[in-house]
Amino acid sequence: MGIEREIKLKVPDDFDLEYYLINNGGKLIKREKQIDLYLDFDDLRIKSSGSALRLRISGKNYFITFKGPQKEDLIKNRDEYEVKVSDYGQTLKIFESIGIKEKFRITKDRATVRFNGLNFEIDDVEGLGKFVEIEVKFDKEVERVKKIMEMAGVKWNPILKGYAELKAEK
Repeated sequence: MGIEREIKLKVPDDFDLEYYLINNGGKLIKREKQIDLYLDFDDLRIKSSGSALRLRISGKNYFITFKGPQKEDLIKNRDEYEVKVSDYGQTLKIFESIGIKEKFRITKDRATVRFNGLNFEIDDVEGLGKFVEIEVKFDKEVERVKKIMEMAGVKWNPILKGYAELKAEK
C-alpha cells in the first residue's frame, strides 16, 4: 500500500452522518462488521515504537496490516502495508508461535459512503462511539473534507490516534 494519509474525526453519537451524506448525493458502498485484533509482544515493543500490527476480520475476509509511526502532519500520516490472508486461525497461530499475541480487540460496524469523490468510512466503535475516517492523497482533499464536515456540523478536530490507542486510554 505505502502511505496512509487519513482524516479521523469524532462524530456526535446523536448525529447520523451516513444519512446526511446519502441525502446530499452520497452513495452507500457497503456495510460490514469488522473485528480488529491488535497484536504485539509481551513487552509491547511494536506499540512502543509508535507502530501497530493488526489482524482484521472483515466479513469473510482477513487482512494483516502493519502501520508505522506517525509522521509529522496535521492528519494521520504513516507507512501502511496490508495483505489479505486466507486462514485467520493459522495466521494467528503463526504470530503466537513467535511471541506475538492479541493485546487489544476493536469491534466496529462500518458503513462506507462515496461522497464528492471520496470514501467516508463511518464507524460505530464498541465502547468508543462514532467516528469517520477519510483517506486522502492531496492537501486540497483535506480542505474539501474540512468544508464537507463543517457543512454537516461535525467538529473539525482530526484525531491522530488509532482505535486501539483510544481504547487503551479509556
